[in-house]
Amino acid sequence: MALQPKKMLTLLFALLVVSGCGARSTIDDPGTNPGGKDDSGWIGADTFEVQATVRSTVRQRATGDWSGLAEDKALQLELVDNQLKFIKNSAEALGWRFNQLAESVSVTSVEIDGDEVVIVYSAEVDMLGRLPRDGKVPSLEKLDPKLFSAKVPVAPIAFGYTEIANCSEGEDGHSVASYNFHYYFTPDKEGCTLPLVDAEVEITKVFDRPVTYPEYDLLMQPFDDGTVGFRAALVPNRGDEDPASRFKAHAKELEEGLGLTGETVDDGKIRRYIWKKGNVKIVIDLFDPTKLSWTEDFYANFRAQLKSYTVIHYNGHSAYGTQHLLDDPDAFSDRYQIISMHSCQSYAYYTREVFRAKATESDPSGFALADVVATGKSSYPTGAPPVIATLLDSLMTGMLAIDRGEREKAPDWISIAKQFNYVTYGDIMYGVAGVRTNSWQP
Repeated sequence: MALQPKKMLTLLFALLVVSGCGARSTIDDPGTNPGGKDDSGWIGADTFEVQATVRSTVRQRATGDWSGLAEDKALQLELVDNQLKFIKNSAEALGWRFNQLAESVSVTSVEIDGDEVVIVYSAEVDMLGRLPRDGKVPSLEKLDPKLFSAKVPVAPIAFGYTEIANCSEGEDGHSVASYNFHYYFTPDKEGCTLPLVDAEVEITKVFDRPVTYPEYDLLMQPFDDGTVGFRAALVPNRGDEDPASRFKAHAKELEEGLGLTGETVDDGKIRRYIWKKGNVKIVIDLFDPTKLSWTEDFYANFRAQLKSYTVIHYNGHSAYGTQHLLDDPDAFSDRYQIISMHSCQSYAYYTREVFRAKATESDPSGFALADVVATGKSSYPTGAPPVIATLLDSLMTGMLAIDRGEREKAPDWISIAKQFNYVTYGDIMYGVAGVRTNSWQP
């Protein structure tokens, strides 16, 4: 789309000083800084991660919620994020699973064109690739292609019905609307006249898969009875047909799989399991979504648990990344947490939300206090109970080993992620984000 500027503002944002944790985002306001790493710190059971640079142009009318876009760095980041997610299908066609939220954004110029703001930018993003048969991470030189182009909407907000219908292909009976348009986006479809722009994607780095561990020392917190361990919240959503189905499946796994006995507390809202071995204890609270009244918000209830628990597990739909689960920084604890998101493609949708929320001035990456169990592809509700049971069992094994002076027997994250594959079915791409630089070692 040709530009006819009436007024040009050139805003050059210099990168902040590069430290041992990597460069901070050029959008450097503390409330909008996406993080201080150039990746998501991913360790996968059968995947590896790459960094890529996206270069493109995005435009938006500076009215209503977008007033002040020319100067507001948080709005600029939000607008860029909304355009980046349309790269998904082009990346997948080449075998990559695209993280739809930017790690960092550098705005090159901001142009005022009538009532629209036009932003030229580059963004650092990350993607997952499948490990080859030999299990070794390929070098950057062996990747082909390293550069590709994706057609994306130049104005990625407020699409009309006709634009959505003419530029998308639904599948599996799913209808296409504005909230999931990017997922089914088909820019080459005959009749698609939506104004588009090329986003150039260049893979610049391949990350290795070091052996790292959960931060066991931070997990092993003292209880009043002299034991050490942590509290876990399992918060399944209502089932699609039977509202209690996800809750019942988790209870069955805890009771038959782990051999635990639960008791009902908090007026039936929670089934509590106390798992104790030696001097180590895990208190597991399984929340029953059917005990919430229809006036109570499930998502607010989920966020409320982020303050109180060390391990938090979600089993439900991703809704294409639109669920209000992890996007409130004030909802999180300021302590180390493991967050398990068993929903479709949670790597792409939710990992970076956690790191943006957990980022601090001393840890702009957000990695130090969060590990995120996630899926690279679509998952199934039936896989969630064995996955969280496997995670809890692995953490119990690790804490017991440490408590007995056998630190070398504590499970590492790659081993744990591989176990997820063994206890479930399907091509899910299980892994854990934020762990590549974890500090605990045996």
